[in-house]
Amino acid sequence: MNLPNNHFKDFPIEFKKVKKTSVSRINEGISNPNGFTVAKQIKEPSNRYINEDLQPTIILEEKNTIVINAPVGNGKSYAIIQTIRRFYDSKDQDYLIIVATPFVSLVEQYVNEIHTKGGVPVDQIYNYNNIGRTDKPYIGKKVQVVTANTLLGNPGEDSYKNSDKKRKYLNELIEDCEKNNKKVVFIYDEVHDTIPNFKEEFLFNLWKWKNVIHKNFIISATFTEASFVVIEYLAELTDKKIDIIEFPRIRNKENQSDLFLYYSSSYKFKNTTPEIVNVIEDLLKRNKNIDVLCYSRSLAKSIISDKNIGKKLKQSLAR
Repeated sequence: MNLPNNHFKDFPIEFKKVKKTSVSRINEGISNPNGFTVAKQIKEPSNRYINEDLQPTIILEEKNTIVINAPVGNGKSYAIIQTIRRFYDSKDQDYLIIVATPFVSLVEQYVNEIHTKGGVPVDQIYNYNNIGRTDKPYIGKKVQVVTANTLLGNPGEDSYKNSDKKRKYLNELIEDCEKNNKKVVFIYDEVHDTIPNFKEEFLFNLWKWKNVIHKNFIISATFTEASFVVIEYLAELTDKKIDIIEFPRIRNKENQSDLFLYYSSSYKFKNTTPEIVNVIEDLLKRNKNIDVLCYSRSLAKSIISDKNIGKKLKQSLAR
């Protein structure tokens, strides 16, 4: 069925905007009971990628929390890697750059891209996965890639406290910065996936960095109400100064993909639901790349462990 999509081509793309009032409780600029200083810029991108428009807005020497609200596919990660390079190259101040990822699986990716796309030497990047596994030194390396859980001291679901070696790692980084007058820049990329890690009982761990913290970068395409609370927590460490940089969502017809919707009348979904099995098998036969997004963790696990479609998905990854 062909739908009259031409009637919707000029509809604006809805997205969650980060307003001044979202993070400061400012009432039309009259009152600011929480003491935050908030500025906001709306940047019309000069091309598809945001890096050229973003860099002039970032003043390395200024202590603040920078919130970057930019659409998917517009080079957010590349732009932040170029920012890392700027701090790395700084001759006026020695910086320690800490990249906090939402998932362990992303750590290696960030390490590789900071080197390949940012040009930072491999021997200046520390992968926190080496803690307790190798004797590679971490003091003196200017870029540290960790998970947000590690930074917060949140052990996750499987432990009751962060490991002694991870706590030693963080404490020694802080001591080195205090001793050698290094300023610390924190980068929270894809912060929407990191929000659940910011539990009240672990937030105090961030205050250990109070004497050395210089900047926070908080980056996402999908901010939520919960994000605003986290922004406030982090901005407390940068003298309550927040700078919001927002990029409007603009349609690019050349980059739009076709969307195919398959409906199922099933009341409950399982790994054997015909619509799920048929769609996955059809895509595999046509050698398509597949990302399976599930609303349910148990459903995702059952698909992966399934001897039919799960096995076929694993075989496709091995090719």
